[in-house]
Amino acid sequence: MFIQNKNSQVRKIFGFFSLALIVRLIFIYFQNPATDRLVEDELLYWNAATNYFNKGLIEESILLERMHGIFLYTKMLLLLSFKNIKIYLILQSIIDALTCVIIYKIGYRIFPKQKIYIYLSAAFSPLMVILSSQVLSETVFLFFFTIFLYFSIKMIEEKNQLYFSLLMAGLFLGLSVSIRSITYPLVYLSLIPITIILLKQNVPKYKLLVSGIIFIFFSLLPISPRLFENIKLHNSIALTTQTGTHIAYWVVPSILTQTEKISRSEAIKLVNEVAEKYNVSDNYFEQDKILQKAGFEILSQINKFDIAFSWVRAGLINLLAPSILIDKSLRSLPHPSYYETGNILLWIKLIFSNAEYHKYLFVLFLSSISSLFTLASLIIGPMHVYRNNLTIFYITILYMSYFLIITGPVLSPKYIFPILPCIFLFQGITFFKIIHLFKSKLKDV
Repeated sequence: MFIQNKNSQVRKIFGFFSLALIVRLIFIYFQNPATDRLVEDELLYWNAATNYFNKGLIEESILLERMHGIFLYTKMLLLLSFKNIKIYLILQSIIDALTCVIIYKIGYRIFPKQKIYIYLSAAFSPLMVILSSQVLSETVFLFFFTIFLYFSIKMIEEKNQLYFSLLMAGLFLGLSVSIRSITYPLVYLSLIPITIILLKQNVPKYKLLVSGIIFIFFSLLPISPRLFENIKLHNSIALTTQTGTHIAYWVVPSILTQTEKISRSEAIKLVNEVAEKYNVSDNYFEQDKILQKAGFEILSQINKFDIAFSWVRAGLINLLAPSILIDKSLRSLPHPSYYETGNILLWIKLIFSNAEYHKYLFVLFLSSISSLFTLASLIIGPMHVYRNNLTIFYITILYMSYFLIITGPVLSPKYIFPILPCIFLFQGITFFKIIHLFKSKLKDV
């Protein structure tokens, strides 16, 4: 009987994996990807990884700006795909389909009644499907980070496997940091909820200490070579030189375009003028600090309410914006650039007033219908979680708040990808409630 149940579970998991993979392969087929269609970060990763693959070298400025795990991942897929972009994206889709299975397992552990709906939200997620069809690092990051979440939840539920769960949670958090440094502060911040949860479970103090050491050690293990190298060669404890660029060229312009009503290019020019006041350095980490200083100097002169409003506004827009906005096929249609326009109302006015943009507007309008469901799920989902599992509620709220704060006022649907597991949880609960509401109404008829 046990073997039959296990075989049935394996078949079910394989079915879930296959469905998610088929959805992604169909999208790739219709996209018809080619290396000459790569843009922005895609082109950067492909060229840098190809050079790394062929010559074993990566330009220092690129290597220091991004985490080393990105290039190891891209190099590995280049090797396995024989540098064929279609095979490359198929392999990436396999990773994404596995992430959907892990999300199902998370749903099974915390809300078993809604697990299928949580899985379906991931399997048919437009954002996951689109990102898995692009040469980016989001797919492998989400894979590692979702495993971290799975073992974190397992740690809460299974006291007898505490050390193993913390080891695995730490290791996969560290692996996610080796791809994107955005999760690096979580290595230390995670100790707070872990300590609170273990104290509530009456875990002995010596076990609490050992648990913290295990988690920190395995979290830092994947990124320790980068940390040691940066300390030794660059006299810096920072992981990358990306912070200054993000603040100076993305955060500050995003706020200035709203508060000062200037264009993005004018905002960047202002940042560069302020940065010129500081001593120029050949050290990439010193340059990063200069950009941070310039960015913070400008932000210090802006009303704090305006800054907070820009942060909250961008977070809500990113949560509700249709994921198709980052699809290359849609982006290739004639439309005004939001970053150059700088004002969302003016951007919308341009789309409506110019007939050349109406095809883009039509696709945007159809996809915006999904935003209504997302909005509903962000209300219904958290309310259900609050009523049924208070620990998971607080963790999800803290987890979402962290990434929305870190991202800042920069607009793009792709910036919500780290919190997708939370969104799928809320969407799955909402799907479940809607379907059961319909069923109950049909019974009454």
